[in-house]
Amino acid sequence: MRFPSSIATRAAKLLVAALLALPFSHPSAEQIPEPPAHPEVLIVVNGASPVSVAIGNSYRNARNVPAANVVTLQIPLADATLGNSVQETITSKAAFDSQIRVPLEQFLRQHDLVDSIGVIVLASGIPHRYAPLVCAFDGAYLRDCPRASVDAELAVLFSELVGAGGMGANGEAVNPYFDSSVPFVAWRAAHLNAPLRYLVSRLTGFQTPLDPASGIPLDVKSLLDCAQAASGNGTVLVDEDPHSQPGRRAGNDILLRPIASQLRGRGISVLHDQSDRFVASPTPLLGYASWGSNDSHSGKAPFYGVIDGKPLPGRFAPRSVAVDLVSTNGRSFVTPVSDYGQSLSADLVHLGACGVAANAFEPMLIGLAHAPILFRNYFAGASAIESFYRSVPYLSWMNFYVGDPLMTSDARVNSGDDADGDGVPDTSDNCLHMPNRDQRDTDGDGYGNLCDADFDNDGRVSARWGPLPTGVVPDLDRLEQAIAAQRYDANLDLDGDRDVDGDDATIALLSLFLAPGPRAAP
Repeated sequence: MRFPSSIATRAAKLLVAALLALPFSHPSAEQIPEPPAHPEVLIVVNGASPVSVAIGNSYRNARNVPAANVVTLQIPLADATLGNSVQETITSKAAFDSQIRVPLEQFLRQHDLVDSIGVIVLASGIPHRYAPLVCAFDGAYLRDCPRASVDAELAVLFSELVGAGGMGANGEAVNPYFDSSVPFVAWRAAHLNAPLRYLVSRLTGFQTPLDPASGIPLDVKSLLDCAQAASGNGTVLVDEDPHSQPGRRAGNDILLRPIASQLRGRGISVLHDQSDRFVASPTPLLGYASWGSNDSHSGKAPFYGVIDGKPLPGRFAPRSVAVDLVSTNGRSFVTPVSDYGQSLSADLVHLGACGVAANAFEPMLIGLAHAPILFRNYFAGASAIESFYRSVPYLSWMNFYVGDPLMTSDARVNSGDDADGDGVPDTSDNCLHMPNRDQRDTDGDGYGNLCDADFDNDGRVSARWGPLPTGVVPDLDRLEQAIAAQRYDANLDLDGDRDVDGDDATIALLSLFLAPGPRAAP
């Protein structure tokens, strides 16, 4: 990763006894209720692959999606069994437009579905990497690079962000749904001109072996089955890397540790590891968050799987979610893997993870989905896909979600008045979603330093990417100048360690173009 989560009563026993006394009969087809209909879902398959079509059919039946809501694209494939990793990438704007974007926009318009569709589900066989240009890792990468996941591009259909490069000079690609608590249907109705039009999910996994009954990969069948099975007992594993480079320490503070704090305080079982190990859970995993192969103790490829006789990081429970802070974990879903490099989201799916946040290319640390937001929303009852999109800071970038978008958790958090688990009630917490027991607020603006890199108090964290008024020093530039001069400024000391350094720079970068906070209502 580059730098720039009874006791049975007597009445119950009598009821069971009464039920057992009833004559047994098999339910008729009429007695089996239909699953809830989902006309808000659009399924997209590649007609060139029988596997892709079978995945679409399986999902349509599992979630009762109208048959009219299935779009069949014709995208040329070198291998209809989906065993060729080259076809996972679409390499030109012309091909993306003609094979994917234009047919989808035409279908939605022609069937009057532009506004009624809220969720798009892509089956394996639809490329997931959009790479019209090679991008250098330079100062313009975040601002200008047009590489993206196909999924992220389809989320902003009918907007100017489709195919746009990076975050834009002034943060034009900031996700307006980031860290929202509003259901997407209601949010979109209130933001008709917002570029985020659809929540896009992908059903994919290693393409072999196939389930003989349905013709879909067993890993994809697992995604469908585990999204609706009862989750049962389990734990959320949060695995930090305590001895990584300075900037990554801030990654622990912002992207991993809050998961443990907020879930443990709400009654979810959490295994929070801060040791020198890359750990495996002894109990089924309801959730998983780590540095993956970026952990300095992760061992050798393949990183995840049955290693030395035990599953690493463990076996996943139904309705589980997983995130690792790895740049290219979603680069391929083809097995056998020819060149491992970094750890793969596909391996987590193979171990039974039901939903995984993935990256098609290098998003930089700044562009990763914010795992604490994803976990907090998901375990509070939001759907998996809403939780994911609330956690993505920028649109038209490199992130995508693997799994059934409609999945919800039945391991709900307990209600409470301390969302981040730092011991400070929400009604007075100056950094609501980031544990900061000391509530340090050196500039007195009501936002705790840990979630306030808006040093000039203009409402968002800025950088020198676009034209600025004369004499204006953006927030990140101000911080970089202090680091270079080894000058201490309490307001720039975000983590409170009495030093202004790379950790503070990383914390600030993780909120670039975003608002400070949130905090308790003033």
